[in-house]
This record gives sequence, structure tokens and C-alpha cells, in this order.
Amino acid sequence: MTNFDRFPEELREYYFGLFGEEAEIIMEKLLEPVEKYYIRVNTLKVSREKLVEELRREGLRPRRSPYIEEGIYFEREGPNFPDDYNPKLPRVIVNKFAAESVYQGANLYAPGVLKADKGIKEGDEVQIRDPRGLLVGIGVASMNYKDMAVKKRGLAVKITKPKFSLPSLSELKSYEKGYFYAQSLPSMVVAHVLEPSEEDLIVDMAAAPGGKTSHIAQLLQNRGEIIAMDKSKNRLKKMEEELRRLGVKNVKLIHMDSRKLPELGIKADKILLDAPCTALGIRPKLWESRTPRDIEATSRYQRHFINAAIKSLRRGGVLVYSTCTLSYEENEGNVLYMLKKGLKLEEQKIFIGSPGIGIKGVQRFYPHKHMTQGFFIARLRKVE
Repeated sequence: MTNFDRFPEELREYYFGLFGEEAEIIMEKLLEPVEKYYIRVNTLKVSREKLVEELRREGLRPRRSPYIEEGIYFEREGPNFPDDYNPKLPRVIVNKFAAESVYQGANLYAPGVLKADKGIKEGDEVQIRDPRGLLVGIGVASMNYKDMAVKKRGLAVKITKPKFSLPSLSELKSYEKGYFYAQSLPSMVVAHVLEPSEEDLIVDMAAAPGGKTSHIAQLLQNRGEIIAMDKSKNRLKKMEEELRRLGVKNVKLIHMDSRKLPELGIKADKILLDAPCTALGIRPKLWESRTPRDIEATSRYQRHFINAAIKSLRRGGVLVYSTCTLSYEENEGNVLYMLKKGLKLEEQKIFIGSPGIGIKGVQRFYPHKHMTQGFFIARLRKVE
């Protein structure tokens, strides 16, 4: 199987139609983790300098972002073995989510195991593969094959050689203290493009797990009012815990499908719509299953959120629209739809990406050009 076979044929054709020869390198990069792994310093609790010192004491090598004052990144290490590497070791097959975590250096926990070769016992060296047979890492079993298959918790394999190595951050003391939030560079740009002020009534329409909401709160130094919505009760509960860890206090959480936002009867000054999308820009992808049909359906679905946002925005108010996908229809296509609805594109405060496809005022991030996730940002004002 070649790397390109990990994308459906129709999607490969779509990418070549949209990006030309660059489609090859874009797909190659999507299969790998980001080269620079970013975290956002939580300036509600600590300065960047103090966090850099603390992370160094914890054995890490943080670097300061040249683009965003609260940005810190770590360099990715790897690949640690070639694609055709075939170690003669017992196999542990894991689900896609667990495989993508191991691929980047995380340990394997029992809930991620689908099956394990008979005879594996604690202390044995094993290889970890995804459901399609891709080798994602090598490690030492922390339980026997029977326990791996039935246990609902606990460390199954301590990973000693992942395909790529990124720092494990959630066990750090600085994480517990709420000193940072793991967030990609393009995602951090979004809150700056929104340009929040404490006089604004701000709505985050698809807010969980809370990265952009907490960043807006941080830029406001916990002043002003942010309404954050999500239709998933479970995700909102996790977001509440996350906001507590970070010390965020100016956010009102609402359990609601934000397509119904106009029912609240509010007129917002600023709305952030980080729209549900096909997530074609997320890295790494062990394989992709989305097709152009999914793109079309998702872009139509996004327009329900866009319509709700426009209705709930006061005249003169600002809508920032973002996605973590690469398609035209979900990005520039929907911006053209918003322009027809009476919105006007505006310049973005931070512009470190590339111009849009056929539209100048929007910002695209590409895996091969910016060493980030694939991402899109537009800032629009309601003028009618």
C-alpha cells in the first residue's frame, strides 16, 4: 500500500483538481504529525518567560513563537523508523484513535486495544499496529494479552519507539497548575483576528473543548462577557473542567445547538464560528475516509450555523469564521455565500498564512507551507 492509497481515490482527484501538483506534498504532510507542536501560555496565571523556565526544569526544550506572544512550541522528533520497517515482534492491534496517539509518542492504554497476539506477557517487547496494519510504534507490555483485551483502564504498553516523538504534556505539574493549553498555531491566530474587547458581547458558537473560548477570555483578562455554546452535554462538562483548570471566569456556558442561536434573542458584537467541518486539515492522519460527497454535505450543513450567526449579529458586528479543513466549498465557498448575505470581508490583525483560493482577504494554512494543521480563517462585518 502506498501513502496515497491512504486517501480515497475521489478525494485524491479532488485535491489534484484544487491544488495541482502541490496535492502530493500536502497529502504526504497530512500523514505526519506537525513539525512544531504548539501550546498557548495561559497568561491569566503565568508569563511566557516563567513557563519556559518551568518547562526546562521539567526536562523539555520549549521555544518561543515569533508570531504570537503567548505561543510556545516544541520540535517534533522522527520518523524513528522507515515506513517498511517490519520488526519480528508479537502484535497488538489498536483502534484508529489510539494508533494516532501512539504514532506521536503517547503510551497505549487498555481501552484502545482491539486484539493482541496470544502469549504476550508483561515485560515482552511488542509492536503496535493500526486496524489496517500500519506500524505506529514499539513498546514493552505492561499487562498480558488477556488483560489487554478485556480491561477498561490501565497502561497496556509503555511505548519505547513511536514513529514520531512529541512531548507528553498532560502529566506535567505546569499542566495541572493550568499554566498552558495545547493549541495549534492557526487556532491561536483566531482569537487575535476576532479582536475581542471587554465592551463586546461575544458568542462562541461551537465552543467545546474550549481552546478558543479560553484564549478570548485570556485576551480580555477575565473581563467582559463571553457566551459559549455546544450541543454536546458531555463536551460542555469537560469544557467546564478545563475552564476551571485555566482559571477562566467570564464565560457563560449554554447547552444548545447553536443553529438555534436566534432563539436567545441576543444581538452579539462579535461571533466566533469555528464551524463543524470535515477536518481534512487535521494531522496526523493514518488514513482518510472522507470524500467530496462529505465536503458538499458538510458545506451545506455549515450554512445553517452561518445563517444563525448573521441573524444574531448586530449591525456593524464582526463574525470570524474558521475551520480545520482544506476544501474550497467549506471555506471560500461559504465566504462567498456570506458576502451575498450582506457581510463584508475585513483585514486580519495577524496574517501569517497564505491568501485564499480566488479570494484575497482570507487566510489559509497549509501543512507543507506553514508546518501546521490545514486551517482557514475569515473575518467579516455585518454591514446591512
